[in-house]
Amino acid sequence: MNEQELISHIEEIGLSNKEAKVYVACLKTGPAAVQRIADQSGIKRVTTYVILESLVGLGLVSQSVKGKKTYFIAEEPSNLSRLLDKREEELKEQKTNFETVLPELLSLKTIPKESPNVRFYDSIDGIKTMMNEFLQRGSRADVEEVFGLSNVDELYKFFPDFRAAQGNPQRKRAGIKSRYLYTSTEGPFLKASDDVSNRQSRYMPQDVFPMSGDYTIVGDAVMILSLRGPNPIGISIESPEIAKGFLGIFELAWLAAESYN
Repeated sequence: MNEQELISHIEEIGLSNKEAKVYVACLKTGPAAVQRIADQSGIKRVTTYVILESLVGLGLVSQSVKGKKTYFIAEEPSNLSRLLDKREEELKEQKTNFETVLPELLSLKTIPKESPNVRFYDSIDGIKTMMNEFLQRGSRADVEEVFGLSNVDELYKFFPDFRAAQGNPQRKRAGIKSRYLYTSTEGPFLKASDDVSNRQSRYMPQDVFPMSGDYTIVGDAVMILSLRGPNPIGISIESPEIAKGFLGIFELAWLAAESYN
């Protein structure tokens, strides 16, 4: 690992670029005066002195005085772990503050009840956000079961962890009950894992039901995913009437798939 890569890793821990450069310079010089450390780091003397004072405050550099000269000494690199501990505490505090303010933020969002709330997502992170919201919906006391229709081959290609878990691992951990219709070139392989997945599944032959994408019905909302091509698309629709219509289609397909299982 070259010095620049080392400095980049120290930055990730929590120091600025110049702080990381000065700290590495201190490690290399041993006990040294400001000018020597400045020369080693390539940073101006005045700036180096300010940074050294900052590193002293962080407990990463100490000072000693010999005669009229002040020498700076780098402390053991293991002390950098304190920066990670500090960041972890800050993240915990930020999370606590967020949870405190979240109910108030949610109360500010008002949507006319007679109008469907439709949202579009065109990135992987956006789709993950949409799926997390649906998991939260599925965990509500008034939702007894969620319903899904999917081309499993497309879904597993996009979410490899779903294949390993034979379903959505977060839904399983949340204990959300589901009924699931699917097509796959692998045939009816999900039934064997239905019990451990808190799920009822029915297979639909792809030549009879040439389905693409993924559709989920949770309470009064519908999630639609198009997973083909390099740019995934997600659509979230919050509407009791539309959700009721999709559920009717699901029930028809559920009955039609019975003869193949």
